[in-house]
Amino acid sequence: MANDRGSDEFEEIRILGLETPEDVIEPGRSVFGGESASSEELPHWTEEPAEKSQNDDLWSEIDQKPKWSDEVLIDHESQQPVGDLDEATAAIFFDEELPESDPFSGEFNPPVIPPEETKIEELPPIFKPTSQPSTQAQSSQSRSMSKALATGVTLGAVFLAVCMIGAIATLVFSTVLLVFAGSEFFLAARRAGYQPATLLGMASIAALNLGAYWRFESAIPLILALTVTFTLLWYLTGVDRNMPIANTSITLFGVGYIGLLGCFIGLMLNDENGIGMLLAAVLITVGYDTGGLLVGRLIGRTPLSSVSPNKTMEGLLGGMAISFLTGVIVVGQITPFGQDPGDLGTAFVLGLVGALAAPLGDLCESMLKRDLGIKDMGSVLPGHGGFLDRFDALLFVLPATYFTARLLNLFAT
Repeated sequence: MANDRGSDEFEEIRILGLETPEDVIEPGRSVFGGESASSEELPHWTEEPAEKSQNDDLWSEIDQKPKWSDEVLIDHESQQPVGDLDEATAAIFFDEELPESDPFSGEFNPPVIPPEETKIEELPPIFKPTSQPSTQAQSSQSRSMSKALATGVTLGAVFLAVCMIGAIATLVFSTVLLVFAGSEFFLAARRAGYQPATLLGMASIAALNLGAYWRFESAIPLILALTVTFTLLWYLTGVDRNMPIANTSITLFGVGYIGLLGCFIGLMLNDENGIGMLLAAVLITVGYDTGGLLVGRLIGRTPLSSVSPNKTMEGLLGGMAISFLTGVIVVGQITPFGQDPGDLGTAFVLGLVGALAAPLGDLCESMLKRDLGIKDMGSVLPGHGGFLDRFDALLFVLPATYFTARLLNLFAT
């Protein structure tokens, strides 16, 4: 090396701002020229500079103007993709022309679809004559009528056969029907959100009919009292503690509606003329149901009640008329219903009472079904629904027939 560490000579160093190597740096003097800072007072920052420095030209060489995207090199980091962009988004981001189908372009160019031949269906008229139903409706009604007729004839034949066997067979047969009707009611109530004591209710319904036959009227209040007690215990002991008041009420209502009204069968069968009185009640009910159905289908026009929109005033009056005629003409000829065969006076009273009671039972059951939100209580009997749908009017005719026979002294004992 030309210089040692201990020598006083140093290697030449070029400093920015010195024009020539001969410039000497003096203490206090700016490297950019001019006199020392101590000999010149700097201006305030809010004042304009007195004169332009010769070094200001150095900054003018730096171009600080913004550059457009086409002036930036393609390999610059700002031009590298940051993610997957679709064509429309990329066009917006890089200021390119949008495709014609883009929804943001401000133009709506729907695809051209060749027109098709549209078939205008003929709408059915708003008002159709009720006397000329469609072929499909006629066939459906005929099938329903045929099923209902076949089911009714079968039930009637079975009932007559049981009545011919004797009172005990009729009692057992009627008790089974009442229990089935009770199960339909409790099941419908359960589907509606209630939790009835179904087993207890069905047992009470059977006990009422059987107890009325063996212990007559004195058994009814005892069975009802036991039913109330055990129903409360049913919910108290935790078998089902949800809504005890509502569920207890629906259970007792089912027992009273089906069991209490139905136990008049057992009360009738306890007498020698019981089978005749029961047969009279059944015939009056069948007359009302059949007459109301036929007359309502043929000439029914006026709605009867909101609880049963399908029933008409003409059907009600027709059913009551057929029920009354059945009581006068048919029941009056049955022995041993009256004291003497052909007792038209007794048959007239019984036919009138039955004709008034049957529609009440029918409408009350329709009210219950509407409240539960169902059309039928069951579907066991084709064309009729369930057992309770078939015997709803009979539940009201039974006590009416029993007390009418009591008032007319038709009981043998």
